[in-house]
Amino acid sequence: MNLYEKILELKEKINGEEAELFKEFYYGKFFSGDITLSEEQETVTLTFHKGTCIDVVKGIPNTGVDIGVSGSKDDWDKFVTHKSLSVATNKGNSNNLTTLGGAIRFRQNFNVVAQLIRVYASIR
Repeated sequence: MNLYEKILELKEKINGEEAELFKEFYYGKFFSGDITLSEEQETVTLTFHKGTCIDVVKGIPNTGVDIGVSGSKDDWDKFVTHKSLSVATNKGNSNNLTTLGGAIRFRQNFNVVAQLIRVYASIR
């Protein structure tokens, strides 16, 4: 299964069984914008409106990267073992994921991105 297919499954989970937790506990209901995920050479962007994923496209949108996370297969494999975005982006560790987009916007939406990639990790 390629990244795009995995992200389509992620969209279904975030809008379905994970929707209430994502929107309420992780404050997804306040997020509107794009979250870009990259693994190896594949990049996919999810577009959200008030916590609902309304679109999934291959690549980076024409407007550029809003926020996101990228890494190699090994980086994502390591994330699956602990599922902590804080640990995964700590420069003191090996096989780190890299944050994308503006630092302030990323920090403002840290919980949203962290939960999104935790759910993605369960699909990988």
